[in-house]
Amino acid sequence: MRKKGSNVFYIAVAVVFLAVFLGVFFITRSPLLQKQETDVYFVDAQTMSLTPVKTKVPRRSAEKAARRVLNTLIEGHDDDPNIFRLIPNEKNCMTVEVKDEIAYVDLKSNMWTNHPDGRDFEVLTVYSIVNSLTNIDGIVNVRFTVDGEEQKDFMGYVDMRETFIPDYYV
Repeated sequence: MRKKGSNVFYIAVAVVFLAVFLGVFFITRSPLLQKQETDVYFVDAQTMSLTPVKTKVPRRSAEKAARRVLNTLIEGHDDDPNIFRLIPNEKNCMTVEVKDEIAYVDLKSNMWTNHPDGRDFEVLTVYSIVNSLTNIDGIVNVRFTVDGEEQKDFMGYVDMRETFIPDYYV
């Protein structure tokens, strides 16, 4: 024979279990936690051209996705000998804000300290960033500054006064 109180206990356990299950179910399907797959462009060490690498970024906003993409570029793929590092593994060597479908990327001048010299390396670095960011929904163009200031060029080759669009043939 069961006591009346034990039914209440089982009902309470079932309600708690159901609440937890439904909470987890809805949270994991929330757009705040969902990720989208995008291409981040690194430099192929053999061909010295850009090559896409799939990565997941948050769906929350274009700016949060852009930050994740820049961090992925900074982290690099040093474990892959086919990837040539041009962007230094220095936290905060680049920051980004997104306004009106334009990603405003601020590069820190120390980023260029150990950067290889030459037009091709400069172009690969710029389009690694541009192509990666413009793959994000809500970003169409990219503009650059260095230490918060507009510059004529990066290291003497690429005109930084323009608004960049992707170029997948670099």
